[in-house]
Amino acid sequence: MSIQHAVLFAFEPELGTQGEEDMLAQVRAWPEAIGGFEALRIGRAISTERTRGYQYLLFMELADEAALDAYQVHPVHQRFAAWVVDHGGTVLALDYHLDRATVLVPAGAGGAAGARE
Repeated sequence: MSIQHAVLFAFEPELGTQGEEDMLAQVRAWPEAIGGFEALRIGRAISTERTRGYQYLLFMELADEAALDAYQVHPVHQRFAAWVVDHGGTVLALDYHLDRATVLVPAGAGGAAGARE
């Protein structure tokens, strides 16, 4: 069963252009360096009015809990986690299973009903 892993990041002080570019470059390297992702996205909030200070969202899908566990302990991810702390980052993460109860519109379905198994 696939896993959704979502992480919010807040940086105080804000990263600035160079810090943001560094963070994005690190995450962009993950598909080759870490692997195992079914989906991987990261972006900055368009507006922070309702984000309670969180500025970035990292979104990923992994095949199963074993893939999530492997990602969590991977040295590339561990270096990134240390980088976040070194840059004043606060993290809020949530993981859940993707199944018929949680997937309301599957990727690529164009709004059609259905879900992954």
